Amino acid sequence: MRQIAFYGKGGIGKSTTGSNIAAALAEQGLSVMMIGCDPKADCTRNLTGEVQIPTILDISRDKGIERLGLEELVEGKKIEFADVIHRGYRGVYCAECGGPRPGFGCAGRGVTVAIDLLKRMNAFEKLKPDLVI
Repeated sequence: MRQIAFYGKGGIGKSTTGSNIAAALAEQGLSVMMIGCDPKADCTRNLTGEVQIPTILDISRDKGIERLGLEELVEGKKIEFADVIHRGYRGVYCAECGGPRPGFGCAGRGVTVAIDLLKRMNAFEKLKPDLVI
């Protein structure tokens, strides 16, 4: 599994570039996972036909992460794959990190929690993407 990250200041085309690369590689037959880290969810919306998917952090909060903790959410199967991973263009796996509640931490922490949840769910081992963007 290869991993690619795009970063930089806002408005430079990270989401557009990432979603176009994901689509092109999916067209070539590769299994691709797009993990969006933008509050506007641009990269996954580009791949899901403008459908905004629920974020991992919003779902985690709804399922009680603040009360139960991440480990219990995963081990207790309170969060399922279908809750956080959606299919987009040509079968690209799409997930959106989302952000913390306003006033409670930075977006970078939200990305860390979302990736940790996907790892604890064994998402990368089960889905076996060739590339994660």
